[in-house]
Amino acid sequence: MFSKLYDALNAKTADEKCNLVKEIWKNFEDLYTDKEAEILPLLKPTFANFCQVVSPKEVPQGKILKQDIHLAYLLHSIVHIEFSAIDLALDSAYRFRNMPKQYYYDWIEVAKEEVTHYEKLHGLLETLGFKYGDFKVHDTLFQALKICKNHLDRIALVPRGMEAVGLDVNPFLTTKIQKSKHKLQNEILDVLYLIFNEEISHVSKGSVWFNYLCDINHIQIKERPTKYIEILSKYNFKLPKANTHLNKEARIKAGFSAEEIDKLYLFSS
Repeated sequence: MFSKLYDALNAKTADEKCNLVKEIWKNFEDLYTDKEAEILPLLKPTFANFCQVVSPKEVPQGKILKQDIHLAYLLHSIVHIEFSAIDLALDSAYRFRNMPKQYYYDWIEVAKEEVTHYEKLHGLLETLGFKYGDFKVHDTLFQALKICKNHLDRIALVPRGMEAVGLDVNPFLTTKIQKSKHKLQNEILDVLYLIFNEEISHVSKGSVWFNYLCDINHIQIKERPTKYIEILSKYNFKLPKANTHLNKEARIKAGFSAEEIDKLYLFSS
């Protein structure tokens, strides 16, 4: 299993990665887990093979959706996030060993669902006459994957940090698309609705394994909200400006405690 995960992480093209993830998911029950297999570094992301990687400030933004090109900018940004999320899930399964079988099932399932999100969004981008790689991208998510090698930190920072942001931003994006009145409006809204509901599940898995690792590390339940914020601070995590409001209802569904949400408000202020 770990060998196949590493192959998927190092795929040269988007199609190759997606196909390898589908294969791993389909054959999950038959894959052998060699827990002694060497853990290799991931040197560069797949998207670096066909995207120009720049700083976040240089990525084109679809702020006002007046023309197809502006919607393409926005779709491309979301396509890139969903594609990057495939690697985040794959690497969580690949890099951390000696976990229960359910752990690997969960993150490979997440990778498979991120593939679906990517493919649906990319299909809409192609309808506009563009493809993934036509615009500049940043590698913020990949850098988090590289620097965050402690397992508890990874779960706190990625699914419960960076990916949880999607729960807050999705309603903002939905409203923006609704106001655009674009011909693809309904198709895009359908995909955003799918992503929103499945991201609640993804973040919820993060909450389950965060608490599992806290148990192993003898971190008491009452100490966990503070520990969570400490980890975010350690990696200089910041909520994006679009997060004017935390989606409390979605975050609670995804396993956040009321105390964690209160601390996040203070953390982001």
